Amino acid sequence: MKICCIFIVLCSIVFFQSCSDKSNVDLESERTEVMKVVDNFEKAHEDRDLNLLLSCFSDKPDIIILGTDENELWVDKVSMGERQKIAYETFDKITLSVRDKIIKMSRTGEQAWFYMKVNWYVESGGNQFTFDGIRTTGVLEKENDKWIIVLLHTSMPVLGQAVSY
Repeated sequence: MKICCIFIVLCSIVFFQSCSDKSNVDLESERTEVMKVVDNFEKAHEDRDLNLLLSCFSDKPDIIILGTDENELWVDKVSMGERQKIAYETFDKITLSVRDKIIKMSRTGEQAWFYMKVNWYVESGGNQFTFDGIRTTGVLEKENDKWIIVLLHTSMPVLGQAVSY
């Protein structure tokens, strides 16, 4: 009986320690690292730097990248990179104006998510295009001590309310 009680106490200690928050995680430091990835995502587009863009995403084959165009759904960064390379070759200039950037951290410091509103200014073939208020959200995970994007979603909001509420 004594051995059984000791076993239960030890198991309880291990269980409660494994369920506790990682209190030694410096969330502000982790937030800074996450911000660097989001900033690199923006910079990659402005510089049309495919390698920098791809470095922002996980190598895992189970990620999701959803763009604003109907056919822009990728579940790996390689296929997204192939399409993005074509876009970068087509665009003469890309300028982004980012606002309302929000980054949230999980208490464990192993996941983060972000939101930002982006105005895109694109020059292509002598024409200028503006896409205002593109909502961009994403989820990042810490993988091998490096923050990477595992989910990205962009959308173009509908002006006004589609249905009154």
